[in-house]
Amino acid sequence: MPTAAQQAAHLLALAERIAQTGSWTVSLKSPQRLAFSMGFSAIVGLLPSESITLDEFKARFAPDFRDRVEWLMAQCSQYGVGFDEELPIDTPVSRRWVRLACEGVQDARGRINGLQGMVQDISTRKQAQQETLHLTMRLNTTLASITEAFVTLDGHCRFTYLNPAGEQLLRHKTSELIGREIWLILVNDKNQRLRQELQRTIATNRPLEFEDFYPGLGKWLEVRASPFAEGLAVYFRDISKRRKSQEQLMLLETCVSRLNDIVLIAEAQPAHRKVPYIVFVNPAFEQHTGYSRHEVLGQTPSKLLGPGAAQDEFGRMAKLLARHRQTRSELLIYRKNGSCFWLELEIVQVAATADELMHWVAVGRDITQRKFTADAIHQLAFYDPLTSLPNRLMLLNRLEQVMSQSVALRRNGALMFIDVDKLKVLNDTLGHDMGDLLLQQVAERLASCVDATDTVARLGGDEFVVLLEDLGDDAAAATHKTRLLAEKVLAQLREPFDLAGHQHYTTSSIGVTSLTGPHDSVSEVLKQADLAMYQAKTTGRDALCVYDPEMQSAVDANAAVSSELHTGLRRHEFVLHYQPQVDRQGRVTGVEALLRWQHPRRGLVMPADFIPMAEESGLILPLGQWALGTACEQLAAWAKSPKASGLSRLSIAVNVSVRQFRHPDFVDQVMAEIRRTGVKPEYLKLELTETLLADGMEVTLARMGTLKALGVTLALDDFGMGYSSLSALKRLPLDQLKIDKNFVAEVLTDPADAAISRTIITLAHSLNLEVVAEGVETQAQQDFLIAQGCDQFQGFLFSVPLPIRELNDYLMAARLPRKAGAAKRQAT
Repeated sequence: MPTAAQQAAHLLALAERIAQTGSWTVSLKSPQRLAFSMGFSAIVGLLPSESITLDEFKARFAPDFRDRVEWLMAQCSQYGVGFDEELPIDTPVSRRWVRLACEGVQDARGRINGLQGMVQDISTRKQAQQETLHLTMRLNTTLASITEAFVTLDGHCRFTYLNPAGEQLLRHKTSELIGREIWLILVNDKNQRLRQELQRTIATNRPLEFEDFYPGLGKWLEVRASPFAEGLAVYFRDISKRRKSQEQLMLLETCVSRLNDIVLIAEAQPAHRKVPYIVFVNPAFEQHTGYSRHEVLGQTPSKLLGPGAAQDEFGRMAKLLARHRQTRSELLIYRKNGSCFWLELEIVQVAATADELMHWVAVGRDITQRKFTADAIHQLAFYDPLTSLPNRLMLLNRLEQVMSQSVALRRNGALMFIDVDKLKVLNDTLGHDMGDLLLQQVAERLASCVDATDTVARLGGDEFVVLLEDLGDDAAAATHKTRLLAEKVLAQLREPFDLAGHQHYTTSSIGVTSLTGPHDSVSEVLKQADLAMYQAKTTGRDALCVYDPEMQSAVDANAAVSSELHTGLRRHEFVLHYQPQVDRQGRVTGVEALLRWQHPRRGLVMPADFIPMAEESGLILPLGQWALGTACEQLAAWAKSPKASGLSRLSIAVNVSVRQFRHPDFVDQVMAEIRRTGVKPEYLKLELTETLLADGMEVTLARMGTLKALGVTLALDDFGMGYSSLSALKRLPLDQLKIDKNFVAEVLTDPADAAISRTIITLAHSLNLEVVAEGVETQAQQDFLIAQGCDQFQGFLFSVPLPIRELNDYLMAARLPRKAGAAKRQAT
């Protein structure tokens, strides 16, 4: 029977084997060899008969851990600090993980003289830990790599795990949510579905899947929960974009179904088909075309196109689509009942890849009304609404083309500017309706006179233009053809017009300009023809005039004068000269104020050189008002002159133009000047012309009566040269008649002029009017006129027109010049 020691050793060996441990001791005295058990030798890789020193034992540990082992044993040897560490050790066959425990052995004095310890083989546990760690790391990595939010919940729906996507979705860190119920984050009073669904899943142990909106997150989530032993695995997917896309798709479908525009989708042609076929149409398509959805699905879009241009245009669009992603055009589409309408069509390609075309999406809008409106606008924009002839805008466009072709192709052309004479008289007598009817018939006659290649246009009012495009390459022949056509037009327009049963005769005036050679602009050509037409009018109407460059020179000169007149008026360049009027005894009774222009370059300019342009431009009104005001100021100055009381009884005659007299404010202006200057009205004499008697007689009489009532003296100038008649003359409230200087000049040599002068004097005296003879240059002329009873005289015999300073000197000299040769300037 074994001894107790043997049993103890056997039990120790059994315990070491079961626990995979071994013991060891070592004395700190040299040679420091370890005493160890069988279990130690098996773990460290020693034979039972082998020995090992403490240093050799230390060397068995992995190199990275040797310094650690050395330090731990040193601490234990010196200070008795025990340790218990897990360390890798290298055996002759493999590396093992061991648990090394060590403590110091003290002698009777308490000094450490040895070490003792245990080693335990923990390789299997360590390997299991490593595998568990690797598995955990892989699991965490896998869960972390899941792009969807993933959480685990326990049986009470408390968080036990969140992956990073879950933290991001729920906007909380894992540390903030672990152990908290999910309701606190996602459930509110208005939304309890998540609570109900999760509780049902735990109760039934069945997975679930649903979608819901979570106001706290402001997102739509897809929730998928699967039960497992410890609770629930829950996936959350943010489907807000998908839901929004679905909503937008639903809205789009609703909008497409409600659109007034036609929407058609055709599948791109597969290999076995030559053309695309229709796969979708919206209700607007059915409404506009009359075809039902079932009648067109699977059909080609060409079903809607009629023959000819629409098919060609659709083919052109198909070719464009082969090169581009989209195209737009206007097509004539046929309805099921055979009628048609205009469609503005845009086609867009839908491709899966750059090379794979899937569908064509066509959107069309009914533009029939717009096309009609556009045609109407075009008609209004380019055609005259009264005559249906091309209007000014179209003429200018066409003229520009013809002019460019004329230069490039060396073709001759011409432009005729036609004005219908006296259209205003017709409008005033028979009404504008008759005038419009005349213009329409004139347009028809003009169109009948020209070739189809020529253009007849109406510029407006009574003005027409005929554009002759191709008159050949011979300039002389072209001129001859143009003149023949113009004569033909004149003859056609002389023929009577039937205006709603009323026979009307009219004439026309035509101006012609050639389009041969280059011109500066279209407006230049029109201006030339217009100038020629006005020249034709001045020759007596019903005439033809061809443009000559001298016409433009005259117009330019007049324009220059007009411009200078404006400048002169603004710079106060106009002055008054005064020519004395004397009675039979040679006493000065008054003066006539005559307008002069003190031009900075041309010197003193006579009225004949600028009054016609002033009349035409309207500047005669401010000029006449200035002359009236200046004359009144001079009368006021004479009235206040202390040196010669006789000056205060002199009158000043001021010439008044027809345009000035007929201005509505003329009488008020005269009254205003009299009040402003304080002169006596009887010393202001207004000289009127016979042109006033041509028309508007009643208005003329009324205004003259008002002026006469004010006390203003009224004289009729240049009597016998215009529209005077005895019936008109006797009605006028005149004070004087002035014999025109043309009669006075030949009164001694021409019996007719002598008889006229004698008659005028007799007639005036019979009407109690004074007579003033103008242009008296010799004593013999004055003597003859005195013998006939003439009252007053004016002319170079007495004085030329004088500036005010010289006139004052003349008046103060108390003598009258009698030498006609002393006068060098001609009064007007």
